[in-house]
Formats: sequence, C-alpha cells, structure tokens
Amino acid sequence: MPVGVIRSTVVRLSKVLSRQGLYPFLDQQLARLPEGVSVLNVGAGGEVEENLKGHAGRRSFRVTSLDIDPGRGPDVVGDIAEFDPGDARFDAVVMCEVLEHVREPRQAIEKVHRLLRPGGVLILSTPFIFPLHDQPADYYRFTRHGLEWLLRDFSEVTIRERNSWAEAINVLWVRLIKEKNPACRLLAPLIVVLALAAAPLAWLAGRLIKTDFMTSGYVTRAVR
Repeated sequence: MPVGVIRSTVVRLSKVLSRQGLYPFLDQQLARLPEGVSVLNVGAGGEVEENLKGHAGRRSFRVTSLDIDPGRGPDVVGDIAEFDPGDARFDAVVMCEVLEHVREPRQAIEKVHRLLRPGGVLILSTPFIFPLHDQPADYYRFTRHGLEWLLRDFSEVTIRERNSWAEAINVLWVRLIKEKNPACRLLAPLIVVLALAAAPLAWLAGRLIKTDFMTSGYVTRAVR
C-alpha cells in the first residue's frame, strides 16, 4: 500500500478519537436550526465545513464562510474580530476549533454577539487539554469558567465536556502522529492502533470515575 494512503488512513482513524464528541454535537445543533437560516461559518475548510454544507444542502441554509487563510477557500478572507459585513446579520454562527487560534478572543466573541440576530445561536467548540496544533497560530486554551466569562453577554449558555478525563488522556498520545519527526511518523500506525484498542477501557474508566476536571475540550451553545 502506498505510504500516502497509509498516512491518510492513520490520520482519519486518529480523528475518531481526537474529535470525539464534536461532530455529533454539531449535527445536533444544526438540526435544531429552522430551514432557510443564514449561517456564518468562522473557519473554512475541513470536516466541519463539509458537515455544515451537508446540512445546508438538505435544509436550504445560506452559509457564508470566513477565514484568515485564503488557502482554505473562504467566501470572505479576514479575522472574525475585525469582520465588518455592513448591515448583514446571521441566525447562527458556527465557530468550531477556531477560538484558540484567534489573537483577540474577547473581541471575537463581542463581534459574534453583534453579528447575531436576537435569538441567534453561537455553536462553539474549543480545546482544553489538547496538544499544540497549527503552530504558530495556536494561542489559547479555555476552561469552562473562562468560556462562561467570555460569553457573559449571551442570554443562555450551555457548556459541556467533549469527552471524559480518561478519553482525554488517550487523545494526547494519539496526537503524536501529527509531529513531523521521523520516529513519530514511523510509529504513527502503531500509536493509532494502540489508542483505538485502549478506547473502550478509557470509556469505561471515565464512567466509573466521574469528574469534570479534565477533558479534551468543550462544546457550547450560546443564545443571543
């Protein structure tokens, strides 16, 4: 099997663990939106946008994508903290795995609040116990309490952990496959296989010993 195929398969399998809890949350939240709404997707490209486009195609969402990186092919190139769409307002803003990469998170959240119509929804996810990624543009990690503070101007905020403490630990070593040194690249298939094999034990441990002191990240719904 070609090395490139093996590599892509390993990365895809690793995301089963590293993005655990994210896509079911996103599907659930998008399914709650009425048909024909206007959605701003902050952070173009990748599986999140694919998921959003699937919902948009089935339910006639009007989606505008915004990203600071033109290489991701957004509708608008720019920083959410500085985004100015004129009088346009949105029924929902999707901001998944983006806030940690924004230099001014408070300004970004304030801008999202202004961009949402009354009753509009922010669908947000962000990591907590998670390795550095997309360096050097990886600036922050947020606790539940930090997110509550950032979102204090919203009328209704629901925050929950993406996974348990044990599952978060299992994610840490699977992310070694993203490192570029030769040893990590060589061992990547073995690391992913072992992490997947350990997943049922991590799931069980997280349910037998319940605590919210550690998680890979948080998923959040905030209503303006």
